[in-house]
Amino acid sequence: MCQNWRENLCLKEEILGRCREVAPVDIMVGVLGKNVEPTILNVLKVVNEGLYRYFPNLRKAIVVSTAESDDSTDDAVNLFQTYDTISKIVTHDIAPLGKGAGVYTIFEIAHQTQAKCVVLLDGDLLSVKPAWIEAIANPIVYGRADLTVPYYIRDKNDGVITNNLVYPFTRALYGIDIRQPIAGEFGLSKNLYEMLRTHPLFPPGFGVDIFIVTAAAAEGMYVKESLFSLKIHESTTHYLEPEKFLVPMFRKVTSTMFELADHYEHYWRNRSAMWRSKHYRESFSQKPIPVNVDINQIIENFKSDYTQTRNEIARFLPENILQQLDQVTRGENEFNSETWAEIVYRYAAQYKHVKTNETDKNVFIDTLKTLWLGRFGSYAKEVENMDINEAEKVIQNQAKIFEDKLDILLALTEEQQMTAP
Repeated sequence: MCQNWRENLCLKEEILGRCREVAPVDIMVGVLGKNVEPTILNVLKVVNEGLYRYFPNLRKAIVVSTAESDDSTDDAVNLFQTYDTISKIVTHDIAPLGKGAGVYTIFEIAHQTQAKCVVLLDGDLLSVKPAWIEAIANPIVYGRADLTVPYYIRDKNDGVITNNLVYPFTRALYGIDIRQPIAGEFGLSKNLYEMLRTHPLFPPGFGVDIFIVTAAAAEGMYVKESLFSLKIHESTTHYLEPEKFLVPMFRKVTSTMFELADHYEHYWRNRSAMWRSKHYRESFSQKPIPVNVDINQIIENFKSDYTQTRNEIARFLPENILQQLDQVTRGENEFNSETWAEIVYRYAAQYKHVKTNETDKNVFIDTLKTLWLGRFGSYAKEVENMDINEAEKVIQNQAKIFEDKLDILLALTEEQQMTAP
């Protein structure tokens, strides 16, 4: 992770001048966009309506920060007009580095306008409604949370990085049951975004979502779920081409997640238990739109990648786990949650030893990516004929296994401390 990417970056003088004009702000909605020409204008109209309808007596602003796009995203944004009671600031990301740079741009504008609450939305949302703004912002506005994270009703094959990696890992280490910690949309208090904008690990790319949730939890902020709704977004279509979209996201999210785990080791090693599941609660709300994945192709890709990279994987895993994986590739066994949890914890413990060498880190993350595709394939096969409630039981059981096996990570990191020079 490039930790110094923010050096010498500042908002343009025209944006600073606009911030002075609209300050102070009670509630700011920041919308991020890259190649979102078909969707962003509707997102902005919905945000405009939500602010106007639900927060009539507050000082309001909409900020749009766009990355360099191949389509006419900027032209679409320029067509947007707010109600007279809502201020508008439009800018480009402070640096062309990814989603994190866009979020950092929003936070800098929030800092300059003294915003008391910031709501972040992606510009590719198709299902956004005005009431979303109220649901995400209200706990912040009324002083009941520092961070709100939506709980989206998603298909069993949606949120594939979340279901099999980010959710169980975050729940086990930080003791928070935030079902979708990389949901993409958030509400933040001033205390939280001011802490984040100066945080040494603020990532410039995809990892910003898990950064926000992890840092909030580990820094003692109050985190809660706030919005319960269907989510439809344009990027879901990329699940059919994992190498083009999901794999680059996996690399950045996982690197950030492990970097934060290393940074906050003192927290998760010593924290008291906070949340523990007691029973599973069934969802009987709306049904999400199905997300189709080619299970056989994912499994074949895993087998091929594993065969080609087994020697590299052997650098990071003991022989007994490699033998289990060999059995999986031969079709003699399933890639189960127990094996997967131990693999993730062994990788998390070793991250500190590879992170300083970019070549080693890339090999390290890519070998875990191969194993994640294997686990994803086994999960997708297991839940193929299940409804979302049955599949959710599989996900919850996996998260419980991550909790039960946290001692593996604790033992590995303790051993590292004892052998450190």
